[in-house]
Amino acid sequence: PHDDLLKQLRRRANDGAQTRPEWGLAGNAAFVIAPRHRTLGAALQGRSFLHDYDAQRDPDGSLLEALMTAPMLVTHWINWQYHASTCAPTRLGSGNKVLHNVVGGHIGVFEGNGGDLRIGLSQQSV
Repeated sequence: PHDDLLKQLRRRANDGAQTRPEWGLAGNAAFVIAPRHRTLGAALQGRSFLHDYDAQRDPDGSLLEALMTAPMLVTHWINWQYHASTCAPTRLGSGNKVLHNVVGGHIGVFEGNGGDLRIGLSQQSV
């Protein structure tokens, strides 16, 4: 049963037609790069991206640089998409996910069968 459930979860997670909200990222509030003990016991309520980092084990700073050029950038993109799609949903959001038609793979979506190209997050996500 566990394997079947995992298989269904993966299938649905990669199905662009799913209309449920992507709640996992909607409430992100922080990005922490620090030793785990700094946040241990803190009530972050699942709203933070956490990276266990110890400067003593990274003398040249290369690991910190990697964290700041990849995960931190992605976190910024996620936060900016939610911010833009919430503050100006008709201009920067993508409307109703039920009506989406994907354009060019990853370029954007049309809401319905035409109109302007929509690039933000759907109403169901925000």
